[in-house]
Amino acid sequence: MAQSAEQLSTGSLALPVVGKYEIDPVHSTVEFVARHMLSRVRGRFTEFSGAIEVAEDPAASNVNVEITVGSIQTNSEQRDGHLKSGDFFDLENFPVISFASTGVRALGNDTFQLDGDLTIKDVTRPVTLTTEYLGSGTDLQGGTVLGASARTTINREDWGITWNMAVEAGGLMVGKKIDLEIEVEARKVG
Repeated sequence: MAQSAEQLSTGSLALPVVGKYEIDPVHSTVEFVARHMLSRVRGRFTEFSGAIEVAEDPAASNVNVEITVGSIQTNSEQRDGHLKSGDFFDLENFPVISFASTGVRALGNDTFQLDGDLTIKDVTRPVTLTTEYLGSGTDLQGGTVLGASARTTINREDWGITWNMAVEAGGLMVGKKIDLEIEVEARKVG
């Protein structure tokens, strides 16, 4: 159910100016954390684009993002190659990951839940990102910018990413749960 502007207040921060904002990839990150045997490995996608539409009624705002699978980096060329293969993301057949929001709900102060559809390997599943609105202001060029952080945890197997291997010490090589961590700075373009 949509919430009114009063219900979607941002606590101490003023709501951003209504309009379209393009995500600035130079000042934004799309990262993930996965369990690998006994440790946690961090990775990132370095190529992505997207837009945030801030509506008059904040509950009607939306976010759309596309991520280039081939830009994955985990500080290991061998691991990156494996992640691009058919065992994981299958870059050859599915070069893009996408997210399209379906709703926004206030949690309190400057925190929201952003609901949306995440598509990986042509499988679309609903996800909810806990999002912190960081504020808006003017950048060095005089443009309007906004900032936000978003987090969620997904089960990679829900998107058909099921490759794994048993390890000698017991357990599996790769965990099923993946933490997604996103930092966004977006510039008003319309």
